[in-house]
Amino acid sequence: MLETPRLTLIPLTLDQLYLYIADNYRLEQAIGIKKGYRTPVEPTRSIVTHFTIPRLKDAALDPLFHTMWLAIDREKQQFVAEAKFKGEADETGSIEIGYGTYPTLRRQGYMTEMVRGLVDWAKQQPDVERIVADTETQNIASQKVLEKNHFRLFDRVEDMLWWEYIIE
Repeated sequence: MLETPRLTLIPLTLDQLYLYIADNYRLEQAIGIKKGYRTPVEPTRSIVTHFTIPRLKDAALDPLFHTMWLAIDREKQQFVAEAKFKGEADETGSIEIGYGTYPTLRRQGYMTEMVRGLVDWAKQQPDVERIVADTETQNIASQKVLEKNHFRLFDRVEDMLWWEYIIE
């Protein structure tokens, strides 16, 4: 569990991931928070079902680099955003992060704050030297999240922009 100024960031356990994809607010009940805006949608539901859950079952993998992390607004006592790393550091020390917030909660700084918290955590991990993320060229809001967190644009492949944060 990580704390930022407004948020508590929690990495979901395997049992919590099953509740996450159940889409009936059982996860919120199990954690003891209010029902909010969380609705697992595609492709996130498929990613959790076909990639995240199987990887959490593999004892050789670090679950913190494979699970979903959810952000709870401590004042509202509701989930407000989610993110995940896409595995442990590769041979270059790079990890990738993906993230999103719920449509009704956009433009409130939740995603910027959550990404900052996860970057700060990743900087403390011994094998991590670089964090990368991709955004579509049209997704200005996601690009601003990365810019505010000191990522720099390093590549473009068709309609995808690739960003990096170098840990020094």
